[in-house]
Amino acid sequence: MNIHSLGKNKFIVELSRSDMQELDITYEEMDYSKIETRRVIWTILQKVRDDFGKDVDPTGNLLIEASADSQGGCVLSFTVSEKRRSCDLRQALKLTKTTDSIVYEFSSENALLDMLTAVGASAFKNQNRLFKNGERFRLVLKKQPGYADKMLIEEYGAQVGRDTLTLSHTFEHWQSVGML
Repeated sequence: MNIHSLGKNKFIVELSRSDMQELDITYEEMDYSKIETRRVIWTILQKVRDDFGKDVDPTGNLLIEASADSQGGCVLSFTVSEKRRSCDLRQALKLTKTTDSIVYEFSSENALLDMLTAVGASAFKNQNRLFKNGERFRLVLKKQPGYADKMLIEEYGAQVGRDTLTLSHTFEHWQSVGML
């Protein structure tokens, strides 16, 4: 289990296939309504406490995004809201599974064009969709870009999500411009 702290309120946990076996869970079985998933999350939060001294308060809002990896493991992204809510614990903790698509947002047409020049438009083989909302653009990538391409893309734009909510919002509220 590899844990990466990305600041005060965010951390990433990479679970290998053997970590998943040790925790006795699969990506497909992950569902926060199941006790097995909650047990795994609490185990991970305890490890975060032990390794980083971060005491994640589950009575606040905690968003967990789960992504399967190609080697049988998974990546969990934890985002902790500083707003405290006195509500049912099941409502405060949310686990969403990600899609295969990644959504990047660009602040302007120039930022998008600069990224396409830097990465090379040929890297996008007509399987990705481009959307527009005012001056901003969103690119929905069907496949995970390689590390070098991801770094270049993020120089010009920002990853805004890979969960079904972000993807649905983009398809419903942004104007489709076409395929890349």
